[in-house]
Amino acid sequence: MRELYQVVEVGPAWYQENIPCQEACPVKTNCRGYLNLAAAGEFEKAWELALDPNPMASICGSVCAAPCETACRRKEIDKPLSIRYVKKYLSDWTHQNVRVDGHAYTQPPAPVFGPPRGKVAIVGAGCAGLSAASDLSKLGFGVTVYDALDQAGGTTLAGVPPFRLPREVIDRDIAGIVNENVDLRLSTYVGRDVSLRQLHDDNDAVLVAAGCFEPNYIGIPGEEADGVMAGIVFLERAYRGRPVEVGKRVLVLGGGYTAMDCASTSWRLGAEHIYVVYRRSQEEMVVDEEELTETQREGIEFVYLASPTEVLTDPNGHVRAVVFVRNKLGDPDAKGRRSPVAIPGTEFEIPCDNVLLALGQAPETSWLADEFPEFRVKRWRDIKVDPETYQTIVPKIFMGGDYRTAPTTIIEAVADGRSAAQQIARFLDPNAVSVNVPEYHEVVTLRRSSTPDNLGMISLEGELARVYHNMSVDYDRIPRQEMPKLGKQDRRGLFLEVNQGYTEAQAIAESDRCLKCNFNIEIIGELCIICGGCVDVCPMDVIHMVDMSDIVDDGSIPAVGEAKKWQNGVAFYLDETACIRCALCIIRCPTDAITMNRYGTVMPAVGNVLPKESIDDEIHLDLTVAAKKAARPLPQYDPNLAVGYKPVNGHTHDGNGHRVETKEKELVKH
Repeated sequence: MRELYQVVEVGPAWYQENIPCQEACPVKTNCRGYLNLAAAGEFEKAWELALDPNPMASICGSVCAAPCETACRRKEIDKPLSIRYVKKYLSDWTHQNVRVDGHAYTQPPAPVFGPPRGKVAIVGAGCAGLSAASDLSKLGFGVTVYDALDQAGGTTLAGVPPFRLPREVIDRDIAGIVNENVDLRLSTYVGRDVSLRQLHDDNDAVLVAAGCFEPNYIGIPGEEADGVMAGIVFLERAYRGRPVEVGKRVLVLGGGYTAMDCASTSWRLGAEHIYVVYRRSQEEMVVDEEELTETQREGIEFVYLASPTEVLTDPNGHVRAVVFVRNKLGDPDAKGRRSPVAIPGTEFEIPCDNVLLALGQAPETSWLADEFPEFRVKRWRDIKVDPETYQTIVPKIFMGGDYRTAPTTIIEAVADGRSAAQQIARFLDPNAVSVNVPEYHEVVTLRRSSTPDNLGMISLEGELARVYHNMSVDYDRIPRQEMPKLGKQDRRGLFLEVNQGYTEAQAIAESDRCLKCNFNIEIIGELCIICGGCVDVCPMDVIHMVDMSDIVDDGSIPAVGEAKKWQNGVAFYLDETACIRCALCIIRCPTDAITMNRYGTVMPAVGNVLPKESIDDEIHLDLTVAAKKAARPLPQYDPNLAVGYKPVNGHTHDGNGHRVETKEKELVKH
């Protein structure tokens, strides 16, 4: 069968999409950038780069769902980069080793320049609310954050176990947010201690980011029995030192992260037999493989394809067992997951002393309607929130985080909080700097080197020549560095962290596995002699030499149409998704027709999409500007770097943050 090849026009969007880790990250963290810096031993710079778009970076180093790892290209070779745990190492190393003015390092909050230019109240000091507060503070607004708990952190504090997320790690991120423009009002229940109407009247905008703490129930007979408790309530009591008891046999209903935490926490509190019962199969579980494996390692037993039908009680009204029915998987539901279908006649019992319901949570909304009849709805999902502006039917009130979306991951909540902050900034100031992030992108042609010292000179003009370091000699043979963990016999304490952290050698080795996806192959047709050497030497079948008649295009690239007119025309087709940056093709090419291009970009925010950047790692901090509003702002770059910017006094910048004469260098346009 004839094989056809689809042509894709190469431009900024294409280059950006070919950095899959960053594209998968909800806040567009430059994962590749901080990995490359860590591989070079530049841990402090790497940490600052990781922290820039994510005010909860320390927390994410411990418990992020790590969508970047799922997207990582390295998995096509062996296993994806352990991006999350390198971030954990960078946070731990920086806080332990860096000193500022003779004092231990503390994540620096954005400095305050002048009085705030607007007041915003935020309900909820969780990841979404604090991330929104961080961005609004950097944009010059005064923020007051209210939370019913006596500590900030939201779900990370009340729902994530300290053996996975030490409380001092939460404090690191909070320290990097609170400044003169961010006031935390803890132990303050909005709707009781202060009214939503009062917040509305006293502020220019209100963001409701109160999270999801209203547990879901099944609605089966006996559910109200003693010993049956919502998982999120159980976790909050256990982690905040409140009295909580578990019997010898515990049943956990559910298959998400809360279920895993309930099971592991019960084991640490003395339970001997713990069952996690899930109504679908293991393949449908939403937890990552590592979380599931660690829970299994602690001796928890999993029962799949079973749904509860009744809670049985003893004469005192305490739970003694749960009746289940076996399931089979039916058709996919609205989210694409196969729905469980009960199999009649397959009922069975599991005896237990306690039942923990980890079946999801929803926002609690009754307090909204007490002050604003517009929010009086039957179900929380009926509250109308504009998906672009995050605005409710009450113009000054916005909603964000899990309160808007239903429960998500920590990193998704951070992204939603930051997006909400952008929309509030636009609402209060149409000319807010979050709107005016200049777009900049640059492609720099490089020459890879085959010299033993891994150092090559770039073939550019005179003083613009750059040195590019090759991949390390063994980068493709370094195995994924597994996280050192406490042995099962040492894990009984709630506050004993399981993940012991990478050593320096492990962190560098793991970072060195990065494939540097901001580098892409280019073949210069004028120099190519069609010898086929690059095709022969490529170990990943990236380069194909194909007949022009096999190329399929939509007519948007005129050059392709012209090339198809050639008789016996030949094209080189590049499958960039398979490239491992080994440079064998470049070394093999006898005419220097193949180059490796480095791509850098700053892309502005559009709608509720966050600004994103993937510029050179080493110069990242040199290009950010405070604009007299922030030390770590939303990605704002020297306007000299923006396409179309007219330089003052005949000077511009060379892409490395250095000033050069305009006549010597023009910005690359695409």
